[in-house]
Amino acid sequence: MTRLDPALQAQVDAQLMEQGGFAPLELLINCGRLTYADYESWRRGEIELLDDVLMGSAEKIRAQVEAVNAYARSIGLVEQAQEFHTWQSGAAAKPLRVSADGKLHRLIATRFVPAQSVPQMDLFFDNPVVALTNGIAQALSSRNAAEAQRLLDRLYAQAPNNTDLPAFDQLLTALLSLNQPATDAAQSLAFLQKIAPHAKRLLGTQSRDLLSPLWSRLAQRLQDRPFSPDEPLLHRSHALSQAQDWAGVSECVRSDADWPRHAELCLRLAHSAFYRQQRIEALTAWCHLCWQHPAQAEQALESKTQPDTGVTALWRRFLDSEDDIELNAADFPAWLLLHEAGLVQHLPLELAAGETRGEAQYRSVHRLLQARRAGRKDEELSLRRELQTRHPALFGYLKRTM
Repeated sequence: MTRLDPALQAQVDAQLMEQGGFAPLELLINCGRLTYADYESWRRGEIELLDDVLMGSAEKIRAQVEAVNAYARSIGLVEQAQEFHTWQSGAAAKPLRVSADGKLHRLIATRFVPAQSVPQMDLFFDNPVVALTNGIAQALSSRNAAEAQRLLDRLYAQAPNNTDLPAFDQLLTALLSLNQPATDAAQSLAFLQKIAPHAKRLLGTQSRDLLSPLWSRLAQRLQDRPFSPDEPLLHRSHALSQAQDWAGVSECVRSDADWPRHAELCLRLAHSAFYRQQRIEALTAWCHLCWQHPAQAEQALESKTQPDTGVTALWRRFLDSEDDIELNAADFPAWLLLHEAGLVQHLPLELAAGETRGEAQYRSVHRLLQARRAGRKDEELSLRRELQTRHPALFGYLKRTM
């Protein structure tokens, strides 16, 4: 079995935590191997196979999918084959294939769910209400409004007291709204916030196919709206993050020269970079969050819903490194350089351009490590004395590790 990269393992864990299951196809989209636009074209029948639009080495993609699938099995998830059909109503819907390579198709056209989420087959086939609710969920995720309406009408007739009826009604309303003019941005946001939990509960890993176009439409509606700390969710970057358009989130946030001043934008950029496996961009965002918003940074790094387990592990090691002098989140970026000296080749000195204490520490450590790399002994010694005077806690860590 190919050894699983920790970053990919973190992606599986994050998807399982957020959606209650794991689908390799979702991983390919999140990691940038497959753009969501190409995925939609495939579901509309405009692309026959995904082989030609997957980005990167086919061998590497196969190895990664094999590794993540093996990891999913190793943690007790149950594998279920997925069938994909074109997003067309009624009998016109056609089966789709991921790849001309049968093995690769089977690797990608699957999903993994906890054992307790797998329906008992006798219950599924013998209970018409269960069959109807599963059929409605499938129709909604396939954007087949006519079929969803037909099955929902049957569910109303057979089980008028079913507790999922109001939620299914709202999801169908959302699907039908795709063909209607965009409404007020604040109203659209409130409606999406209301239905998103229902979609994730009822559609599971397939909820993205219903919700993403709705969030993308809201993102378009917010195209020219600047970020406001008073209404942080009414910003294009939030809508794009909910649509899981991680490349779009990065572009949106970085287009605002003042993004480091806003904790929400720092976090959105960090999460976007995590899903795209852009570690340096993620660490850049975390550095700015720690310098400008240390309280929010600490809260985010301590959160159980924070998807980047790699940076969380570093944060834990940072906390464990404290001596008698207490460190806080503002010290974390400078500690990162000491802990992983090679980062000075990727995180520039100019990253810390402000006057906060944390930025001053970062610059001191950065200059010291660069002097060491260049063999400038006198300069290194002088910078060590400066670090000992100004930042004794970091100097103590330096002495213990270097």
